[in-house]
Amino acid sequence: MCKNKTCFHVGIALILGLLIGFGLHPVNGLTDLGVRVLAVTIPTLYLWLTVNTGWCALLFLGLLILTGAMTPTEVWAGSMGHFAVITMIVFSILNYALKETGLIDRAACWFVSRRIARGRPLVFLGLFFLSNLVIGMFVDNLSLAVIYVGLASALAEKIGVKKGDPFYACMFIGILWCNVVISIASPIAHAPVLILIGMIEAQLGITVSYAQWLSVGIPFAVVMFLAMMIAVVIWRPDASAFLAFDPAALKPERLSKKGKITAAVFLLAVAAILLPEIGKSVLPTQFAFWSQIGVVVPAILAVCALCLIPVDGKPVLDFQAACKTLPLPAILFAGVVCVMSTPFSSEATGISAWLSGLLQPVFQGFSPFATLALLAVAALIMTNFLSNVVTMVLFFNIGLALLSGSGLHLGAFAAVIGTAASMASLTPSACAPAPLLFGPGHVSVRGVLKANLVFLVLSLLACLTLVYPLASAMFG
Repeated sequence: MCKNKTCFHVGIALILGLLIGFGLHPVNGLTDLGVRVLAVTIPTLYLWLTVNTGWCALLFLGLLILTGAMTPTEVWAGSMGHFAVITMIVFSILNYALKETGLIDRAACWFVSRRIARGRPLVFLGLFFLSNLVIGMFVDNLSLAVIYVGLASALAEKIGVKKGDPFYACMFIGILWCNVVISIASPIAHAPVLILIGMIEAQLGITVSYAQWLSVGIPFAVVMFLAMMIAVVIWRPDASAFLAFDPAALKPERLSKKGKITAAVFLLAVAAILLPEIGKSVLPTQFAFWSQIGVVVPAILAVCALCLIPVDGKPVLDFQAACKTLPLPAILFAGVVCVMSTPFSSEATGISAWLSGLLQPVFQGFSPFATLALLAVAALIMTNFLSNVVTMVLFFNIGLALLSGSGLHLGAFAAVIGTAASMASLTPSACAPAPLLFGPGHVSVRGVLKANLVFLVLSLLACLTLVYPLASAMFG
């Protein structure tokens, strides 16, 4: 027997599907095929929001084939064969190596143990946040959140602050702020960016490289770091306990031989990913081949190197152990979301034209940029209560229906929506790392509400004034 709540939500999803399938008529460009696609897509979105994104994602693949909108080969190739899937797998294995060798802990500890932070609580918090952002540009944000929660707990004990103290809450909400920023600022090992890049390519025909995305993401991360510090200054948490703490007393453990090898191999892999994109404008012939092979091959070579290099008779990376830690539900979800956009943009379904006709009267009188701003606001609000990826997919497709032919750069629009949909720090259900912070009581919604609202408002301003113009320039 399934749980009562699960059965209830599955029942609602079934009713939704039947109502759409038999009650929605193919008008205003919508075809019979489009009705069938909507009859399985909308209930799936509902199940993702209320049940889970695991078996519900697999169910959608089967139902999509049954609609006839795509052949089985097209569905498998567009979902589990999508580049986002293999990228998540390979970088998850690399992240395992970084974590197991203690490299992440060592790097984080190095940041916060600088002497300049002694007697300066704001500087200490800035170094703590900065370490999370810098390391997080290369590491899966959920894994990093687990590490940083442990690090913050140890630091809080040494400083002499406990749950309920403002300085304690400030450290932990900073972990969540950094996590939502890195989830969209860097494409390296971050599913939301990979999914969004896939949708931009599939529906807009725009190929966005890692280097191009980072050209937008890094400035955004810098601005959001300043936004975090502004939020802390406005908050002014009591830091009296910190004044007796000496950060320099924190002595990071020496990096092991495995850690040094892992760091070197990982940095080489990142260089092999980014340098061809940067260098092809200067030496196009020399970098042409490497810029064409994509980002996964260097990461695969790095994994294989770590599996081959022995230390004390054992390889640096235990591949079997790493595979057991792969986030399979998240990988499945990423693949399914990538294929979901295909039938939405297909002329055979007419869904895009139908959505445009349905929503245009609502936004009539608004300029294209005002429409973009309203969609970003709506995405920011929704994502703080529901899934960020579902929010991103939903508003991406709504925006395309409204803004196609408007003159706005649609690739930049997608970047704005993806960024707004990632700024999820207000509630325990806002994003995957949020329960790690809210659940054990490290922070409370009310306790960090003021600082959180400042952070979210500043993030929205950054989306519209920084992300849009930068993405317009970088995405071609």
